[in-house]
Amino acid sequence: MPDRVFTQEEKERLRQIMLQAGFPLIKKYGMIHTTVEKISDAAGIAKGTFYHFWKNKEEYMADLIQYHRITSIPKFIEEDVLKGKRKLGREDARKYLLAMVDKEVSIYPHLSLADEARLTSKTASFDPDEKKESAITAGLLGYLENVRPDVDFLLLANMTKVLVLTAEARDELHESVYEKTIDTLIDCILDHVFEKQG
Repeated sequence: MPDRVFTQEEKERLRQIMLQAGFPLIKKYGMIHTTVEKISDAAGIAKGTFYHFWKNKEEYMADLIQYHRITSIPKFIEEDVLKGKRKLGREDARKYLLAMVDKEVSIYPHLSLADEARLTSKTASFDPDEKKESAITAGLLGYLENVRPDVDFLLLANMTKVLVLTAEARDELHESVYEKTIDTLIDCILDHVFEKQG
């Protein structure tokens, strides 16, 4: 039987359905136990259809992480800010960074360091890209007020990755000071971003 040929509109709709199915599965099963079959079942499609879009689960995961990041931004940054009508301050930035490591709203705490290593080794999506990461960082800083003029975009990108990796490694850290560790990392990030007041 020949492969089904999808229209561009059908492809985009199916891709969206599969990506929307991903986060609840990752929350429930983690990356290792979220199989292509579970993704296909949750999306209501045949397992073979998955491979019209991604060659393996790791490529899907890389797209899922990007999709989740993009679709989450409007949940944490109000429309008037996104439209440039006002800017966010230090405490707003703190809330955004805390959301990045919150199990209820972020995909990162549901990944492990082993998952991260697997994604890095099997996709190019996680290779450091100075130009891309500088552009993303500059875009996010554009939503903030009182940003230091000397922010090092790559240092900020690395510091943010360290925050995320800390959430992914939570089981390997001292639980009694985990929240304090997160708060300290966030303070370091915010000190690098914002001008000192007073």
